Amino acid sequence: MKIRKNLIWAAVFAGVCLVCMAFIFSTGAKSGENSAEIYENGKLVKKVSAPSPDKEYSFEIKTENGANTITVGEGSIWVSSADCSNQTCVHAGKISHAGQTVICAPHKLVIKIVGETSADAVT
Repeated sequence: MKIRKNLIWAAVFAGVCLVCMAFIFSTGAKSGENSAEIYENGKLVKKVSAPSPDKEYSFEIKTENGANTITVGEGSIWVSSADCSNQTCVHAGKISHAGQTVICAPHKLVIKIVGETSADAVT
């Protein structure tokens, strides 16, 4: 009886989690709500709004600690190359949702998606 009750509660909990996840991922991208901010040593150095999803461009951020090439496109932003030794920022890949970050610790560089807290693309 006790095991059956626990199984029922587990099934209810799993169902609630699935409904919440479906709601979060079904919100879709909303144009113009997210942007990316790039910080060097805690100071905002650039704010980026991505163009249409079919355009892509890159730019370089040079700091006293090194250089990173940032690419914007496909509704995302990412570090496409860096001259640091560990390459963690390059391997972090593309980010596009509010709250996501890419950090290049050796260069003291942070890329942060800001905007709506739902799963929206950078636009």
